[in-house]
Amino acid sequence: MTKDESLLSGVSALFTEKTLEESLRNATGENEVQVLGWDFGDASKKGDGYLSVISRIKVNGTAGGKPIQISLVVKSMPNNLARRKTFRSNEFFYNEVTCYTEIFPKFQEFVKSKNAGDLLMVPRCFAALTDGENDYLVLEDVISIGFQPLARQNSLQVQECRLILKALARLHAVSFAYKDQKKEEFQRIANRLIETYFTPKLYDWYKGFQTLIINMAKDALAKEYPGSEAEKRFNSWTGRELYDKSIDFCNRVTAPTSVITQGDAWAPNFMIRKTDREYPDALALDFQLARCASPALDVSFFIYTCTEKPLRDGHYDEFLKLYHHELGRSISMLKSDPEKLYPWDTFMNEVQEQSIHGINFALETAPGVSLDESEAFDMDSIEGDEPVDVSVIWNLKNLKTKKSRCRLAETIMHAVEKNYI
Repeated sequence: MTKDESLLSGVSALFTEKTLEESLRNATGENEVQVLGWDFGDASKKGDGYLSVISRIKVNGTAGGKPIQISLVVKSMPNNLARRKTFRSNEFFYNEVTCYTEIFPKFQEFVKSKNAGDLLMVPRCFAALTDGENDYLVLEDVISIGFQPLARQNSLQVQECRLILKALARLHAVSFAYKDQKKEEFQRIANRLIETYFTPKLYDWYKGFQTLIINMAKDALAKEYPGSEAEKRFNSWTGRELYDKSIDFCNRVTAPTSVITQGDAWAPNFMIRKTDREYPDALALDFQLARCASPALDVSFFIYTCTEKPLRDGHYDEFLKLYHHELGRSISMLKSDPEKLYPWDTFMNEVQEQSIHGINFALETAPGVSLDESEAFDMDSIEGDEPVDVSVIWNLKNLKTKKSRCRLAETIMHAVEKNYI
């Protein structure tokens, strides 16, 4: 293990040995720390984390006079300027750093004051910077404490879905109770987030890519369910109409039922750890699309991007009930009244109204779910220093296999059957 400072500057011009010292202090709670060396390992695969670069670092040092090694995950801005500008990395970084440095610390303090255990399961943040150019976020490597990622391509099993829905419910519950008991402070921190995906000014950025994924969905429906009600209903929507629905739902910051949501609730953004208890732990990460909005957005996003028809047919209603039960249980643990804050009928009304948002992301994640690693996009192949149209990078073709086409078509069919679209 060496002190190769070029590795640190490769993360960010402002990522230095002092950053590692700060991380040691925050990881151990000791003021007297010394960094003895560090090793880097590349944590990003081609096609993963297009908004940022992810590295794993092991740091050897001393804390309080005792030897220690900590494992870190560091998210940083892409060095490729065209990639950074194309995907507006600075805006997404701002949101995630805001979550970890301004919102979650207040939530954790609140949960602790209620003796509510591990209701808020997110990685610990040890250091962060956001200035639009040199951004980084230093998190605990939760793999080192037993958490494991879920596969990007695979649909989840019923037990994994239950775990993640419960994790979402607990995240939302903390927000509901905090808002109930500290309303002005909640609104202040909620207003610190920016909408990174669905605003009128971003439609020109998104529409080329959206055209590709809508055409992909139309092809899947035409080949697998020609002439179906789902095909007719879906084809009656324009891309702008679909986008405008999500604009509406994602910008209700002051609505009574709006809470801090994860925003990007598909399988790769959760990790699971087996425990001695009956059920494993589930942890949420990646809050670059975090927003203050209805919990129904996260629920519909998760179900429509991470399940296939047999699972929905057998468990959809159960999943909604399980989520809402865990939400109520967790709100009660935090000394607020779940029936006052988010009763079942209110939840179901928002599921009915807003689940089309989940379809918008089912369209977007379909290629990511179906591609194997050899087909993933190399984001650093973008040339030059200026942004390019997203559709040029993701020059998506129609889904190749019957299985992948059926998965997408049947997701849309479910939404049509439920009159969500």
